[in-house]
Amino acid sequence: MGSVVRVLALLCFFLFVWGLFDIFANHEQNTCEMTYMFETPQYVGISLDETLKKQFPKYNLYIYGEGNYIQKLRRNMKPEGVPVLFIPGNAGSYKQVRSLASVAYRQAALKSHFNYFTVDFNEELSGLYGGVLMDETKFVEQCIYRILSLYEREVNPPTSVILIGHSMGGVLARALFVMPSFDPKLVGTILTLASPHHAPVVMADWHLKEFFQGVNDYWRININSTLAHVVIVSVAGGYKDILMPDQLTSLKNIAADERAISITATAVPRVWRSMDHLCIVWCKQLILAIVRATFDLMSMASEQENKVVKEKMDVLRHHFVSHSGSRNYRSRPDVFDIDQSYLVVRPVDFKWNFQRKKHLSGTFIQVPIRTDQGFNTFTAITNQDNDDWIFGCVIKNDTEKKSTKQPNCQFAVNLSQRSTLLPSVNKVKKCITLNTTELAPMYNTLLILSPQSKNMVDISGEFYGKKERQGKLEVPKFWEFPYSLDILQLSQKQLYFGIELVGLTAVTQAVKFTVKATFCENLVGADYGHLRTFVPWSNEDSSILLHENVSNGVTFRLQTARPNKEVRNAELQFWLNPHCKYNVSMQISPQEVFGQIVRHYLFTLPAFLMMNLMLVLVWQTFTIAKHGCCPSFPAAHRTFAQPYRVLVVANFMLLCLWLVGAEKLNILHLPLPEKYAVPDQLPETLISIFLYLVAYVLTLAVYFLLKLFVWIIGIILSPCINRNIPFSGIAVVPVLVAVAFRFSATLSSALGICMYFAKVASAQVKHRKGLHSADLYNLRFTVLLLWLLITLFGAPSAVTWLKNWSFGHHLTFDPAIFPTLISLLVFPLEGALKRYNIITSINC
Repeated sequence: MGSVVRVLALLCFFLFVWGLFDIFANHEQNTCEMTYMFETPQYVGISLDETLKKQFPKYNLYIYGEGNYIQKLRRNMKPEGVPVLFIPGNAGSYKQVRSLASVAYRQAALKSHFNYFTVDFNEELSGLYGGVLMDETKFVEQCIYRILSLYEREVNPPTSVILIGHSMGGVLARALFVMPSFDPKLVGTILTLASPHHAPVVMADWHLKEFFQGVNDYWRININSTLAHVVIVSVAGGYKDILMPDQLTSLKNIAADERAISITATAVPRVWRSMDHLCIVWCKQLILAIVRATFDLMSMASEQENKVVKEKMDVLRHHFVSHSGSRNYRSRPDVFDIDQSYLVVRPVDFKWNFQRKKHLSGTFIQVPIRTDQGFNTFTAITNQDNDDWIFGCVIKNDTEKKSTKQPNCQFAVNLSQRSTLLPSVNKVKKCITLNTTELAPMYNTLLILSPQSKNMVDISGEFYGKKERQGKLEVPKFWEFPYSLDILQLSQKQLYFGIELVGLTAVTQAVKFTVKATFCENLVGADYGHLRTFVPWSNEDSSILLHENVSNGVTFRLQTARPNKEVRNAELQFWLNPHCKYNVSMQISPQEVFGQIVRHYLFTLPAFLMMNLMLVLVWQTFTIAKHGCCPSFPAAHRTFAQPYRVLVVANFMLLCLWLVGAEKLNILHLPLPEKYAVPDQLPETLISIFLYLVAYVLTLAVYFLLKLFVWIIGIILSPCINRNIPFSGIAVVPVLVAVAFRFSATLSSALGICMYFAKVASAQVKHRKGLHSADLYNLRFTVLLLWLLITLFGAPSAVTWLKNWSFGHHLTFDPAIFPTLISLLVFPLEGALKRYNIITSINC
């Protein structure tokens, strides 16, 4: 049985490495454009009162500027415009504001409509050490008061500050409202970039847990009271952001759906690309979307932030969700006056294409709305960049002007706001899909405008039945087929086709689709169509452009599992060029399946590693109690650390906690299992077995590495050991406890490890020379491995302590205190074992 487990564990380990390689190597290149500063970026410190400096000596507040503008602020700190505060995240720098601020500065045409302030948190590890979060929140609150005080002498001073937070900075922006002294009216708009709103990526300590729970509980309770005026946008980086899973950035069940937007960068119009955790603060495509949104949020009357929630949400949806084509948001006229001097083209067929190399006169394409022959949907695609381009009108008597070249209606209702922007190799490509059954009672004709243009004009339209263009496909199981399977062929003169993917519900699935455009007629430099992955329960859509005679591949990988109550399926949507034919094939991608498992479950691996070490220690102590000897690490691991021994018990305990109510029993504030992330096709039990077997191999690998290191140290310390220098370690325990409480618990633990390492090396040398049996060495070695892992968990708090050494030598909130005190008991417990001769000289 042991050999079978070892073979399976080795296989799982190689599959794990295979998936790890997929994450770091098998992804698209970074296609984000850089943002450049035309003048030297400068940061001017904002003066704070002495009380605030003493309370927060590590933190600072700056304002960003360039050129003459910043020189003016240096002379007289009287900013003019709309204040925006940037809040950096975990280990983030205040200088990350420069891309946003510089683009906004240029967009304002050297007239500063926006003043970008930024907070310096001394690059603290707020995502891994929760002890700094409350101080950071309090400082941001004071920064808002200080920023608004700079505008007090203005004629029309701002009454609120727009907040932009990156990573943990977005969580701090929401945490402001929890502060009892904070006035909620001072913040009305929050934009967050790759922020973990639901929970931290790693629940490193109970401070993090309490902080997140307090913030999210407040938002859920006060969603329609003190937070009724707040609009918030959360943008996730997508697949390239390996540090921040998309599902953690969602605002669902935290903020009101009508006042919140959660979206992935791949789905943001004009962005359409994934970006890593740091790139998201400088990616030009996304920065432009944010800056345009903030400009449109301004009220023309007050030249300050708009206070009307509905108008703000219309602006944010335009820039982040449903872009109709215009760069800036504007309310379109409902009724459009039709220019009678324009020519009219009347297509006869239900499929048509209007194409001109140069268009010297304005033209209306007049299309009668059809509901015959089962037609209930109309789709049009245009490459024109005019904002108002499609209208509905009623022609009372078409026969009178049927032969004329003028429009048959003088007024029409604007339908352009229903259009959607599409990715394109050219500047613009827009599409619209209309339900003709709903339009027919109001209009009988559609007018599509093609203004004068020196460039190529390409407009296509088509009537069809929706059911004819919507197929269903059962996604195969992981083990069913690894080969490519042709699933669809699309003929020419089709503009749209959709496929529902039944069974694609879990984050552990990965299905690769390949599309090949063929027989394209007379297309030079034009779009060959594009493929969009659509997820109805999460705004994580992505798109790829298609190329002729090339296998265009896209892997459909969910970043958010389908909720239990969701009945809609994920879809593939094809926006096609009517001059091309298409072949579509599908294939399960095993490497990307394991890549998804690693991506979403990697952070649970230390727990499985700890589980292996604990099982080894349990078997060794059991053997000591029963036989008076201690087996070696590999022997104990091979005997007792079998997956069936732990996973059955663990799942039974999980079921009991589930039935009783784990949150009520969780007095020690331990991280709880995710309640809702239960994939349909790959049960979480199988994933637990897979990860445990991976940790099984990792445990042995770490064992052999540490054993080699102990052997080398043993050779170095051999002269000291030969002199038989007595050292029990018990005497230093009070000193290490004092270090833990006076300085840092992780420092104390590290010093204890160094001392214990010497004892392990001593036992190894004496065993090699035949002076002692291997029992003491075997036990000490396992304890050393456990101690090392426990100390590594406290590394973030130790880094925070080191960074803040110049501000104070004591770490106030140290989550490593309790584990360190338990670890230091090793010295007196080992002394007791030797004193009462519990470990004998009998070899196991």
